[in-house]
Amino acid sequence: MSSLSQYWNTPYQALFILANAITSYFFFSTPNWRVPSFFLMLLTSFSIEYHPVVHNVLASIFFILCAYALYHSNRFRYYFYLFLIAMAIMPMNLLYGEIMGILILAAYHAQILIYKHRLDNRHDYN
Repeated sequence: MSSLSQYWNTPYQALFILANAITSYFFFSTPNWRVPSFFLMLLTSFSIEYHPVVHNVLASIFFILCAYALYHSNRFRYYFYLFLIAMAIMPMNLLYGEIMGILILAAYHAQILIYKHRLDNRHDYN
C-alpha cells in the first residue's frame, strides 16, 4: 500500500470513510481547524480510484492547511516543526509521511484536550 488513501480500494473502505468523517467533525468543532476539516471531507468524497488527481490535490491542500493551523496555534508550537518533518518525508515515502503526520496531529489534539480538561478542572476547584 503506497498511501492510506488506498484503503478506499479494500474491504475497509467504510472504516476509512467513517474515520475521516469523525476526524473531520472533530476538526470542525475546533477553532482554526474548520478549513482543514472541509478539505478532509472533500478528499474523502473523491476516491483515489476514480478521481486520483482531484483526491491527491485535495489531500495536499489538507496537509498544508494542517501545517498552517499548527503554525498559528498558540500552544505546543513544536508540533508544527514535527509536522514539517512528516511533510518532508512524504515525497520520499508517502505512506510513512502520512502515518507520521496523522500521528503528530493526533498527539497535538490529544494534548490540547488534556490541557483544556486540566484547565476546566482547575476552575472547578476555585
